[in-house]
Amino acid sequence: MANDMQIRHDVLAALDREKSVIAGSIGVEVHHGVVKLAGLVDDLSIKEGAQRAAGQVHDVTAVVVDIDVGAGGTVGPREIV
Repeated sequence: MANDMQIRHDVLAALDREKSVIAGSIGVEVHHGVVKLAGLVDDLSIKEGAQRAAGQVHDVTAVVVDIDVGAGGTVGPREIV
């Protein structure tokens, strides 16, 4: 099983590949294989795309989605503050 840092790296790469996800709009935390996505996005399809992309990463055991849909914003360089 990959460590949390490797899983986070893989999730970020998967988010970059997901066409509906805007780079930098979603923060990623990983704890024992559980991925938490957080942020503010403009559209529900972005939220769904992020959840789908994270869930497809090897060694992810669960995805917790704390993404709000509304008048967009970012959480910085993909880090939850």
